[in-house]
Amino acid sequence: MRLESAMRTSREGLVAHGQAISVLGDNISNANTTAYKGNRAEFAALLGERADDRGASLPAGAGDGVAVSRVRVDFSSGTTSPTGRELDVALTGEGFFLVGDAAAPRLTRLGNFQVNAAGILTTSDGLPVLGYSGAETEQLGTINLSNLDIEPQPTTQIALFGNIDGSSRLTPPPPNPATFNELGSAAAFSSTQSVYDAVGARHDVQLFYFKTAPNQWTVQAYSNGQDVGQAANQPVLLGQTNFEFNNIGQIAEAQQGQAVLNLNPAWAGGVAQTPFAISFGNLTQYAGGSRIVNVQTDGRGNDDIVAIDIAEDGKIFGTTANGERSQAGTLALGTVANKDGLLRESGSLFSVTQESGALQIGQALTDGRGGIQGRALELSNVDIPQQFVDMIVYQRGYQASSQVLSAASELIKDTIAMIR
Repeated sequence: MRLESAMRTSREGLVAHGQAISVLGDNISNANTTAYKGNRAEFAALLGERADDRGASLPAGAGDGVAVSRVRVDFSSGTTSPTGRELDVALTGEGFFLVGDAAAPRLTRLGNFQVNAAGILTTSDGLPVLGYSGAETEQLGTINLSNLDIEPQPTTQIALFGNIDGSSRLTPPPPNPATFNELGSAAAFSSTQSVYDAVGARHDVQLFYFKTAPNQWTVQAYSNGQDVGQAANQPVLLGQTNFEFNNIGQIAEAQQGQAVLNLNPAWAGGVAQTPFAISFGNLTQYAGGSRIVNVQTDGRGNDDIVAIDIAEDGKIFGTTANGERSQAGTLALGTVANKDGLLRESGSLFSVTQESGALQIGQALTDGRGGIQGRALELSNVDIPQQFVDMIVYQRGYQASSQVLSAASELIKDTIAMIR
């Protein structure tokens, strides 16, 4: 091997170790990136030339240095960290979440999902999360969390609990009020109660409380005109009731059954009428302000979802205000025969290649796929101490290659000087 060959091999050593240090830098900078998978630089010896340009054979076993043959992704699982957020999920075991186009899904381990304006479950970058709709597990597609299979139930009974300020002034109901502001200014107190019709649509009934005499009250229920087929924002009287408090600020038990407002609005759109009753028998008349502190009611609508839960097998459930659970869909997981063959894309995404093998799709906890931990995220699998150990090794290799280059350069200079 000639001296210039030594310079070439040392140069390759500098390039290769510099690339390896760059890989470490990428890993360290992403140590806190959720679900990040670290990279590892793999070295390979370069095969030496069999003869130089003058036909002189090189010594047996001599090579041309080293190169980074591959940057391999470490697909080992990171630790999971609870977040408490209902749309955060972490994979525990084999598999990837599927996102993007159902015809050509991309893979990710990042589970910080969200819901867009259309109710579709997406990644933080807006890509649709793929799975199965409802309870079926055949057709891969998007998951619509607003499409819960919950049968609507019309409101029939409402019971109000609270207090009406006993020191309120006398305020008779205004005749033919033109606006809700007029009603609010005249009333001693007002509250709003949501009710559901026969098809699950929600309507707001506004209640105005008028103190007509000492201990005597009139409550009028109004609806927005557009809810009952009339002009928008026009108050439409649905009904009224009267009740009386005794001298200790309560409605006598014998009269509680009469402190009820029975309503049967004709909602717009031809919806079947469903009568409902609002009970005021549990109200009190004490000093200290007016407020409704609790409401007991039946009825529900399709949009009355208060919580989302994702089970270990990937099933997504919505829970209504009255505790009923219904399945919105199921997350799908993908596996491949050779994870090393996956193509790393931007961010946390991977795509299937010929080298990885065909994508196998199914549910969590089936055919070797891992489980799903709800309200948690998978952390980066980068081991910081190991990265710094590797950095010292690569740094020494870089420095040694630099020393070889310097030594070969000095020897060449000395040789030229002797010739002169």
